[in-house]
Amino acid sequence: MPGQALPRLLLPDWLLRQLRPMTIPADWTRVSAVALGIGLPQLVGLLTGRIEAAVLASVGALCASFSDLTGSYRYRLRRVGVAAVLGVLGFAAGAAAPGPWWAAAVVLAVAVPSVLASRVGDLWSSGGAHMLTFCIVATGEKSATLPVVEQVVWFSAGELLLFALVASTWPFRGTAPARSAVAGVFDATLRMLDAEEPVAARQALTKALNTAHDVLVGGGSMSRSRVRDRLYLVHTHATPIVEAAVSLVHAGERPPHRAREALRTLARCMRTGEVPPPYPPDTAGSPLAQALDRGIADLVSAFRLAKHSAVSSEKERVRLTFGRSTWAQVLRMVLCLALAEGIGLLAGLDQPYWIALTAALVLKPNSGSVFARTVLRAVGTVAGVLLALLLLSLVPPGWWSLPFIVVLAAKVPVAIDRHYGLFSAVVTVLVLLQMSQSAEFHALARLVDTLVGCAVVLVVGFLLRPLLRGPELPVLFADAVASVAEYVSQSLAGVRHGRPALRRRTYRQLADLRAALQQQLVNPTTAPRAERWWPTISVLERVVDAATEKAVRNNPQDLQQAQRLVSAMRTATRQLRATEVRPAELHAELERVYAGVAGR
Repeated sequence: MPGQALPRLLLPDWLLRQLRPMTIPADWTRVSAVALGIGLPQLVGLLTGRIEAAVLASVGALCASFSDLTGSYRYRLRRVGVAAVLGVLGFAAGAAAPGPWWAAAVVLAVAVPSVLASRVGDLWSSGGAHMLTFCIVATGEKSATLPVVEQVVWFSAGELLLFALVASTWPFRGTAPARSAVAGVFDATLRMLDAEEPVAARQALTKALNTAHDVLVGGGSMSRSRVRDRLYLVHTHATPIVEAAVSLVHAGERPPHRAREALRTLARCMRTGEVPPPYPPDTAGSPLAQALDRGIADLVSAFRLAKHSAVSSEKERVRLTFGRSTWAQVLRMVLCLALAEGIGLLAGLDQPYWIALTAALVLKPNSGSVFARTVLRAVGTVAGVLLALLLLSLVPPGWWSLPFIVVLAAKVPVAIDRHYGLFSAVVTVLVLLQMSQSAEFHALARLVDTLVGCAVVLVVGFLLRPLLRGPELPVLFADAVASVAEYVSQSLAGVRHGRPALRRRTYRQLADLRAALQQQLVNPTTAPRAERWWPTISVLERVVDAATEKAVRNNPQDLQQAQRLVSAMRTATRQLRATEVRPAELHAELERVYAGVAGR
């Protein structure tokens, strides 16, 4: 019908995808930590009458909660810890600013290291973003009764509370959605093999595959740790297993007992993080049973190689590289914040910091399409302000607001994963309710400030667009593979002179490649293409790690084999520059190179 087709004519496909929330399961360890971290300070404040201090503590917990993304337990602690430390530094700098013009200067000064931190790695990128965000918050939410030191202490107390709550989730680490989602693929495969109604079981398996894909790739959760890389590797290698299992069911054949036990073992290992035992394929049985056995054997072998690969201790220290694109991002952030602060000060707004806060949140590095985030930020803020106005008109501040604050806090982790616009709406309502506990807060004024901030980002971003364009992914991968080939050549030949400098340059280039790939993964127009390249970056890193181990052990490889491996990578480089190789083909070739370098 014409009426049904009209929305698709008005909205492009990428925007329709952005407006559609992802069906990612909730991580209840994160939900519980954030609800308690934000709700407990509010409860204590109401009991003791220290409302202003309680609001500061709950804002500190909110700061740390933004960095608590689903991943390995150790990764979560490191990420929240770095965000807490940098967040309190930014908050202290903003709170100490003596006046509005000094506050604007402090914000601009903090913006530079905040953007540069995004080049150091995922942990520091998140922490740098929160350092800037809560520096801006501190410049606008100055207490009239609490001294600066006491404000910083209460803010830090909220961050420490949330960190302690995250640390307390150790007994439940195996229930993380990423692990459970990948394990669910093998569970669903087993249920399909046993099902009396194979059609329904096959549909459930498809749903399990889609859920695992969304958890590992989609959403706002960008915790690209090695654990998540290995889970994505398993998800990729699960396709041949699924195809063989479907074929067996369609043919009416029963799979071998050892294959079924192997699938159960894989499901358990995905949940617990254990390494599955070696699985040699069986040459007996029907062709379909052999295909299932080969798929399981290939997956187990790939997972064991990834799990046991050496990790260079220097890897996180060599990502300090600032190229043209980095300084272009710095320029964009500083110009947007300068314009936002200038508008707020010259217009004489009551709380002008919301304009700068909007610009900082939308321009957060490594977060995908700025235009899409700007649109979703505006839509989410409009919805959040309308809902906040409704709640504030019906619910008086104090004890009546507390249940709504706790419920909204529990929705923050879910919203981060599923949809940026939903996240903007939830946080807007939550912050307005928090602030209304200690002072009068004008929700409509915050809506105007947000829309002005979005307009600033769109104007400056459009003017700087030529500076922010980067090379295509095949070109970036070609440069990275060439660097890895050169490093592998020297490492396997036992060359000592110049190898450390080459290692640092190679790791730095891989870090740049990973950052560029992460940027495109969350960009709606480039995500499908970037997703096909994602497994390859992990293999490249493992190749360099294995070559580093060979060099450190002073164990030169057979010269002819080393030449064959290096020649394969140089051939791949030429094919990438000529765009004659697909991501899957490059990934398979680099897996063979890694096996040769590691001697497995």
